[in-house]
Amino acid sequence: MRNAKTFRAVRKKVKIKAGRRAEIAGLPFAPGSEVEVIVVGPGTSKAKPAEKSIYDYTDSLIEKKRIPRYSMKRIEQIVHESRHSRG
Repeated sequence: MRNAKTFRAVRKKVKIKAGRRAEIAGLPFAPGSEVEVIVVGPGTSKAKPAEKSIYDYTDSLIEKKRIPRYSMKRIEQIVHESRHSRG
């Protein structure tokens, strides 16, 4: 186990112009540490960037579907009535 490597993932997003250099500061590694860098170009990204947050999406869905907003107390009453009517 002496040769086992420990891995730690750190994600930093940096834009670099073609033919330029990037210096990234504030990484949790000691100077001189051996690190592996993975460069992902704009065309190779598999994940689609999120256009809006889940909260914005939920708000727009509530408006679109005209879903009424209920308080927790009202939701509790609805659940209680539903369970009571089932017997």
